[in-house]
Amino acid sequence: MDIYSVKTFGDAGQFLAELDAQIKQLEDLVKAVGAELERLKPSLERYRRLQELLKRFSGGSSERSAPLEITGLQLYVDPNPMVKYEILDESYKHMVDLLSVLKKVREVAQSVIREGGLESLRITVQYKNGIPVKLIVTG
Repeated sequence: MDIYSVKTFGDAGQFLAELDAQIKQLEDLVKAVGAELERLKPSLERYRRLQELLKRFSGGSSERSAPLEITGLQLYVDPNPMVKYEILDESYKHMVDLLSVLKKVREVAQSVIREGGLESLRITVQYKNGIPVKLIVTG
C-alpha cells in the first residue's frame, strides 16, 4: 500500500533544507543500525554454530522465535540473535536504498530549482512513501 502526503513550503530553499535534514537523519540512523548489526555478529555466529550442533545431535529443525501478532503488529519478546539480526538487516537495507533515492531526488530538485530560477517561489511537494515525487511550483 502506497502512502501519499503533501506539504507546502514558502520557498524552494525551505524544501531543500527539509530534504537535507531528512537525509542527515537517515544517514545517522543507517550508521546506528549498521553499528548494531556489527555488534550482533559475534552472538549471531555463536547462535548459528549452536543451532547446527543441535540439528546434528537432535536431527530436528532449528526453532525460530515466533512473534505475537496484535492487529497486524508483530511483537517479538527476547528474539534469538538470528531473528533480531534479520529484522535489523532488512531495515538497514531498506534505509540504505531510501537514502540513495533521497540523495538523487535532492540532486535533481536542487538542479531544477537553481537552473529554473525557482528559489523564491512557493512549492508544494507530493510525497509517496516518504519520497518527494512531484513538485508544484506556484508564483
